[in-house]
Amino acid sequence: MARPLRKIKLDGTLYSRRPAVEAEIQELAALGDCELELKALDCSRASPDFVSPEALMHFVRNVEPGILRDTLTECLLKRIYLLLPRADDGSLTNSNIRDDVVDHFIDLLLSDRVTYDNRLDYYEINFNSAVASDRKDARDRHWKHENRYDELEGEDDASLPIAAIGGHDPFDPTDLDQKSYRLQLDDAIDGLPEIQRRIIEMIRHDIPIDSKDPSVITISKALGKSEKTIRTYRDKAFATLRSRLERKGEQ
Repeated sequence: MARPLRKIKLDGTLYSRRPAVEAEIQELAALGDCELELKALDCSRASPDFVSPEALMHFVRNVEPGILRDTLTECLLKRIYLLLPRADDGSLTNSNIRDDVVDHFIDLLLSDRVTYDNRLDYYEINFNSAVASDRKDARDRHWKHENRYDELEGEDDASLPIAAIGGHDPFDPTDLDQKSYRLQLDDAIDGLPEIQRRIIEMIRHDIPIDSKDPSVITISKALGKSEKTIRTYRDKAFATLRSRLERKGEQ
């Protein structure tokens, strides 16, 4: 029998998976690792080998650490991306929504691997609905964020210190003196989305976001994006780093 869920409803009863998902989990549990991996790689609902995202979520949470869990996790993330706005439409908002939803999900997975996190139970009950809710929350946040930028348009934060902009300076010299912190910071940076990671690495090497001197190499020039876009990604990266470093510090 699959491990019971632990989230409790308002009436005091436990959440439970749909009977079809329970039966699917039992069937998949009888397969070898290679066969389960092959089935998980198939994202086509029309395929007879299609594994429901709810069942896949169960195995990601419960298989032992190793290659199989890593592969299943990658398959699950692909399922999430299929439910999110396209990445190639040139929209910064859609890109931010994708990053937010995926970052949130990864944070839940990491939390669940430390100690059972019942916030993931809903993904085993109705995966698509859980992702849709995360997507709506991210969209609402960025709608408010963009309106705030519109109100502040024309203001320049280039002269502000890092701590005043992002609320947290991951490169505080006092923290960097500690080897354990540096290792945790490197791990946290490696887990950022690619564009955020590149921006943080350039900031780490004292490359300015922009400069009035056309001969100066800047992050804006290197990535071909506006100052405002770079700062938006930077602030988002700082917030993520702060969250992940605080979580590591509590372990």
